[in-house]
Amino acid sequence: MGRNRKRAVDVLAGVRRVLASFAWLLIAAAASPAMAEMLDSKASIALAPVGSVPTEIVHALAHAVREVFGTDVVIAPALSLPPSAYDRRRGQYSSTALLDALARAKRPEWERLLGIVDVDLYIPQLNFVFGEGDFDRGVAVFSLERLRTADAALLRRRAATEAIHELGHTYGLAHCQNKHCVMWFSNTLAESDRKGTRFCAEHAAQLARLHRDPFQR
Repeated sequence: MGRNRKRAVDVLAGVRRVLASFAWLLIAAAASPAMAEMLDSKASIALAPVGSVPTEIVHALAHAVREVFGTDVVIAPALSLPPSAYDRRRGQYSSTALLDALARAKRPEWERLLGIVDVDLYIPQLNFVFGEGDFDRGVAVFSLERLRTADAALLRRRAATEAIHELGHTYGLAHCQNKHCVMWFSNTLAESDRKGTRFCAEHAAQLARLHRDPFQR
């Protein structure tokens, strides 16, 4: 009986030590940003200027992307435009080649990497593209070249629309039949301006499911 009582006391003491250690960990986390980040880590979206891109556009995009996707957004170091992506005959850059460069630059802590360029983009099947997204590698790129306007607020909105659209593809979202959804495929600036930066109810629900289960296809 005495031995059992001693064992119970030892177990209780062990539980107290574990609780005390856990309490210390929480206090340390509150005092240490690095520890707090480790305990409550969130996947992030990184934005990378590729070539010469206005800084104010990049910072405005960080705010817009953070608001729509509800995740941490970081501004990555700028990248150089790879000369191999340029097609002299077309006078344009291959968006697919830029995705390859972004995939090589992507860090493990970045859930998604979005490249921002200020040059005209193309894929072989089309005269131009506003951007391109790659679901398998979690990278996307879009261009400011065809979004230009003297209205600075409108330029920021257009940039946010294209950025969110291409990031949507990296989460597996397909083009939408709703012309007001950000995932609508835009052939013209008028169509891009009409749809804006928001997902339709169906795509918003799909994105929410993907956030809950990142391995869902």
